[in-house]
Amino acid sequence: MTKRKIKDFFPELRQVTVSDKRYDGSGFLSYFRDKRKISLLASSNNINSQDVANDDTGGKNSRNSQAGNTMKGIQKSTTIGINYSDKLSKEVELDALGITRTNSNLETASKVSKTTFLPNSNLKTDSENQAENETEQYNFNSSLKIKPDTLSTIYFSPSFSHSKTTNFRNAKSTTFGNDELLNKSESVTNSTSESNTFSPNLHYSRKFKKKGRTFYTSLNTSISENKNSSLVNSQTLFFEDGNEVVAKRDLRNQLNQSKKQNNNYSFNAKYSEPISDSLNVSFGLNYDSKNSINERIVNDFDQITGQYSQYNLALSNSSDEKTNQLTPQITIELNKQKLNMWASANVDFTDLKYSSIFNGEHYELQRNFTLPDYNAGLQYRISQNSRLSIYNSASFTIPSAANLIPYTDESNPLVTYQGNPDLKNAWSNRTSLYFNNFNVPKNISYHINIGFTYNNNDTTNFSYYDDSGKQFVTYTNISGNKSVNIGGGFSKTFKWGDNRLAINPKSTFNYRYNRGFINGQEFTGNSYTFAPGINVSYDKKDKIIIKPSYNVNYSFSNYKNYTIESIKNTFQTFRLELTNYFLKTNLVLGNDFEYNTSSNIAAGFKRDFYFWNTSIGYSFYNKQFTAKVKVYDVLNQNQSVKRTISASYVEDREDLILKRYVMFSLTMKLNKFAGKKM
Repeated sequence: MTKRKIKDFFPELRQVTVSDKRYDGSGFLSYFRDKRKISLLASSNNINSQDVANDDTGGKNSRNSQAGNTMKGIQKSTTIGINYSDKLSKEVELDALGITRTNSNLETASKVSKTTFLPNSNLKTDSENQAENETEQYNFNSSLKIKPDTLSTIYFSPSFSHSKTTNFRNAKSTTFGNDELLNKSESVTNSTSESNTFSPNLHYSRKFKKKGRTFYTSLNTSISENKNSSLVNSQTLFFEDGNEVVAKRDLRNQLNQSKKQNNNYSFNAKYSEPISDSLNVSFGLNYDSKNSINERIVNDFDQITGQYSQYNLALSNSSDEKTNQLTPQITIELNKQKLNMWASANVDFTDLKYSSIFNGEHYELQRNFTLPDYNAGLQYRISQNSRLSIYNSASFTIPSAANLIPYTDESNPLVTYQGNPDLKNAWSNRTSLYFNNFNVPKNISYHINIGFTYNNNDTTNFSYYDDSGKQFVTYTNISGNKSVNIGGGFSKTFKWGDNRLAINPKSTFNYRYNRGFINGQEFTGNSYTFAPGINVSYDKKDKIIIKPSYNVNYSFSNYKNYTIESIKNTFQTFRLELTNYFLKTNLVLGNDFEYNTSSNIAAGFKRDFYFWNTSIGYSFYNKQFTAKVKVYDVLNQNQSVKRTISASYVEDREDLILKRYVMFSLTMKLNKFAGKKM
């Protein structure tokens, strides 16, 4: 490139025509002049796409290969933004100065069948939810880079976001105990909220003339406020022997107003000093200050005045939580030709103060904690092609203030919560081992990984259910929960002429041992998951790409102190991606086919389904224009059904997702460089 001034102009526009009520369009424009850059982007779609430059031409049509297609619900979004960057002087560079506006509408719906295991019976809850969420959001971001000298760098990056949201939710549920109706609930909620967040962050780093000696410090700030107003109209009925217990009837027509303020400040400093060519020591100091103020005011509807004017003392509350944490840290690193080792240790000095008012009663909590953490690891180079890595770490977790305060929360008509001031700090230890080998000349690689986690004093629910299926939850500590995971994979690639064939078998195994409490009794659960699979890829240059894959997920759980002794499920997925190229790759035909099946799922949920996408794209005028027709979900069978097996329940869930649509798109890339088309 010559020293003359550079002027670049890179526009890109994708225009999409609507078919079957679906649309997707976007545009991107960039202007360069020397170090100055101005970018403008805009997009609008209702196919859950989050990628402005989503331009797949043939192939890549499966649910997992296009951004957003696996998300729950159907989202409409429109985004417009502008960004400016420039080199202001020799020492100052503006990396980013931009603003983005996004308007989105998300429609969701779900159907859930959940079976909760109890020592002497089971509870079966069927529920349905529908919701619509409308959000308007503005994001301002900036980043300024200053280099006062060749060894120092300063970053200043303030940002601000503002959003307004309206939400409508309709929910209903029915619970049965041994096929006998226990309770049913219906609710309608309309809410509006507004939030603001300001985050000015400052970073400073300096290198020294001595190799390896560095200093780094940062000051991060986040100041946020959220206001919410909700109208709640709910009806919860309880039954005994098939008849409603009128005395337990819970009817609510309320106005809930809440306000949350969070002020978080974090200071970090780290100094690194090389002791020798292979040994380095670092000293760090972190300070975090968090202040959270919450207020919730609930007023019941007064039929006489027609206003929400009856103050509900039981459901209104306020809290003020302050946490200050000081953490000194030391890290030692040893880097040899065949061996790398590191170890880091720190101590968290935490001061927690919590003041709250629940149901008109004052609660005060003050705790001081001194908790050590560490992590260590090594990597050994066995040969030029193989490495062995071992990691171990341990840390403490402080119970949340909400779990410690012994107040009674009855905001949910079907679940009552109460804190436990005697909770202990949880401790977790994690160990992992990883071995990998790769042979570049033979195009062979394989890896094995093993992990183990042990938890002590886990915070877990201590709950029981009354005769009408209402749950009462408090918290307690339990030790001995652990998990093991083992995985591995192999890859071999064959090449001849313009052909390439890759084979990649893989497998994972997970075991989890869980202890907990239900209805005042301790239970144990052993869960196993075995997931083998194989991926194959064949590529003939500029002709065809074939990618078949097959994966199985087999899960099995057995229990003690439950009415059910075991439960199992097998989920299988077969996928085939096929891409054909014609007319010197200008014409591309893509097909993605997928078949999913589950062996065990509740009545009312479909066990299996087929999913097929197809597209044809043609590029012309030196590939600056691309016309494409895509059919998403050709068979109109796409669905989102998932079974979850835990230590205390099994849940089948189906969510609203995108189904069949047809779309035509035209993409234009009109690039100029120094006044010439590229």
